[in-house]
Amino acid sequence: MKAVIQLKDTLSKELAEDLKKAKSVILFEYLGLNARELTNLRRKLHDANAKMYVQKNNIFIRALSLAKIDGFTNVTGPNALLVAFGDEILPFKELHEIIKTHKFVKYKNGVLESNIIPADQLASLAAIPGREGLLSMLLSCLQASIRNLAYGIKAVGEHKQ
Repeated sequence: MKAVIQLKDTLSKELAEDLKKAKSVILFEYLGLNARELTNLRRKLHDANAKMYVQKNNIFIRALSLAKIDGFTNVTGPNALLVAFGDEILPFKELHEIIKTHKFVKYKNGVLESNIIPADQLASLAAIPGREGLLSMLLSCLQASIRNLAYGIKAVGEHKQ
């Protein structure tokens, strides 16, 4: 019995260390996904520098408490915890693709930059473009005024001839 308690304590401490390093965290209900779909999701998350944990809820609650993350209220049922270390939004997108095809997979809660995000707002976060997309949009906005000035000068030059 003590070995089981020690194992649970070790697992929750290891998970708490990952939660402290994480840029974003998502708790979701995964019931109904088969092994192939879970493996594909894990591979995509690994490519996005994120991990998915499937543990008992008691271990999740202990780890969240050790990592000083409060506000996760709905930690019941079969849950998985997605922990992102790189891009904060990319794992949201990968999980959202699964949620769009499987209606039984549901968001529960999330954390982004130490802010608790309720389940209804997690889907809107998945719609945000990734870091590269946002930088591309910014660059396009910065170049737009110079490009429009060049087009205006060109139009005036053609009109004067």
